Amino acid sequence: MTVRNARNRQKTYIAGIAAMMTLAMCSTIASAIAAENLRLKDGISFVQDTDNGFPIVGDKMEDATLDQNKPTLIFFGAAGDLNTNRQAKRLIDLYKKIQDKVKVIVIDVDHPANANVVKLIKTYYKGYIPLNVVLDKDGKLSTSHSGEIDTGELKSKVDRVL
Repeated sequence: MTVRNARNRQKTYIAGIAAMMTLAMCSTIASAIAAENLRLKDGISFVQDTDNGFPIVGDKMEDATLDQNKPTLIFFGAAGDLNTNRQAKRLIDLYKKIQDKVKVIVIDVDHPANANVVKLIKTYYKGYIPLNVVLDKDGKLSTSHSGEIDTGELKSKVDRVL
């Protein structure tokens, strides 16, 4: 084996180890975090289409993993959409009541945060926003609703999977 071939083989080996370590770290991080402290972004309008960014902010928003043994509510929306903004307000009101019992995932369909988000978009999003999807504790679809929905009605859909 030439010195050149040995160096190329060593570089390939090191790159492979680095890639495996990165994947291991990412999967560990993804399973260890959960979106927290969801709230409405300051300056969001509920009367006109103005783009002040995505209407919901919070900590660890990139988490789009499903938790085993816990129901999930997925909210799909987009920045600058009046209906998304109004539904976001309802979702935050509901989130305050259910955050300990239900995992809430918030997705900006125009700016997917990672591969898990893209997978959820491909699986559940059909082109209409806002969209609320409720999954049972096994990750099976319970209900899906496009357009605005009253907080009480959405809560009753979530209550069915508790």
